[in-house]
Amino acid sequence: MSYESESGYVKALEAAGVKVLAFETFGSYQGDWWAKVDGGFITGRHGSCSVCDAFKAEFGWNSDEAPQEKLAEFGRPYTEDILTFDQALAKAKENEAWDIEAAEMVAWIEANK
Repeated sequence: MSYESESGYVKALEAAGVKVLAFETFGSYQGDWWAKVDGGFITGRHGSCSVCDAFKAEFGWNSDEAPQEKLAEFGRPYTEDILTFDQALAKAKENEAWDIEAAEMVAWIEANK
């Protein structure tokens, strides 16, 4: 995942009013991202192009040019589903049988309790 897209999700979450304490992506071309925020955890999906990544589809490759209001509008839906530690752990474990990054996500969540 490009660093610009990663920082774009962080910028969008913060524009929507949450403080991001930690952020990590899992998977290379496509996968999950997790943010530890004040109050819990937020998760979403990412991709390597504008077809498979919501942020790139909305803003292209440069979040620095995105207006704060538009970033906030993009980030707001993610903030409506802040997970507790236990909910985040359960969600990360849902796909352990087939997702090779699931164990890494679980470890990251536990490390950011």
